[in-house]
Amino acid sequence: MTNIKLILALLLLMLMHCKSYAYEYDPLLLRAQAALFPKIVLLDKDVREKLKSNSLEILVLHVENDLINAELTKALIEEKYRKTNKNALSIKLVKYSDFKDSMIATAYFLLKGTDDSVKMVSNFAEKNNRVTFSYDYNDFDSNALLSVIMRERTYIYLNKKSVQKYNIKFIPLFYKIVKVVE
Repeated sequence: MTNIKLILALLLLMLMHCKSYAYEYDPLLLRAQAALFPKIVLLDKDVREKLKSNSLEILVLHVENDLINAELTKALIEEKYRKTNKNALSIKLVKYSDFKDSMIATAYFLLKGTDDSVKMVSNFAEKNNRVTFSYDYNDFDSNALLSVIMRERTYIYLNKKSVQKYNIKFIPLFYKIVKVVE
């Protein structure tokens, strides 16, 4: 039943072309990002200290009219995470406009939003040494830490100017598989 819901959500996502209703997302890219994101978070050497009630808590940030994509992102992350990890997982959907300083999570998945919204959450995550993962590679200008791009191959990109400010130390293997962006 969950697979049927996921397929229907993907079809709905592909049918949405009107930018006034929701942003356009590449369903394959979103699926790849959802599969990689929790694994990357777990590569943080200090991830145990950032768990909430022994659970990996992820906030998926979205704009007001992008709830369907946020729900799809949540479903994709939960589906992939359950297959590979035994730690508890909690995913909350939060509109950028509702984000507050009290919302300290283990990590943040940033769907498309305004530059100011992305920057607000990224700066908050930076102050609290938390991973931000952005759907949009262009959010590096707004201080996002990581993104995944699919071209002929799938690449994980790390924002070099932000990684030092975030003060997050990943296991050494991670630095060998990412592409660093200046």
